[in-house]
Amino acid sequence: MKRSLREVLAQSHVASVTIAVLLLGFINTAFQTFWTLIAPALSVLATAIAIFGIPFISWTYTRMSLITASTYVCSAAINFSAAWLLSRWIYRSGPFRSLIRYYDELIGRNHV
Repeated sequence: MKRSLREVLAQSHVASVTIAVLLLGFINTAFQTFWTLIAPALSVLATAIAIFGIPFISWTYTRMSLITASTYVCSAAINFSAAWLLSRWIYRSGPFRSLIRYYDELIGRNHV
C-alpha cells in the first residue's frame, strides 16, 4: 500500500526540522527588522547627547533603512507563512504546537 507524501513527511524528521528552520528564519528577520528601525534612532540620540544639540539627520539613510526594514518584514512574513502552511498540511496544527508535539514524541513523554 502506497503512503501519501504527507504521511511520509509526518513520520520522518524532515518536516519538523524544516518548520523549525523556517521559524528560526522568521525570528532572525523579525529581529533584523527591529534593529534596522531602532539603530538610526539610537545613533541620533547618542549623537545628540554627545554634542548637546540637535544632530544633522540624513533623510537618504532614513529612507534606505525603511526600505531595508520593509524587505525584512516581507521575508519574515514569507518564512512564517511557509512554516504555518507546511505545519497545517502535515500535522493539521500550527507550527509551534506541532513542534511541541514532535518534541514530546522525540523524548518519549506522554501527558496521560
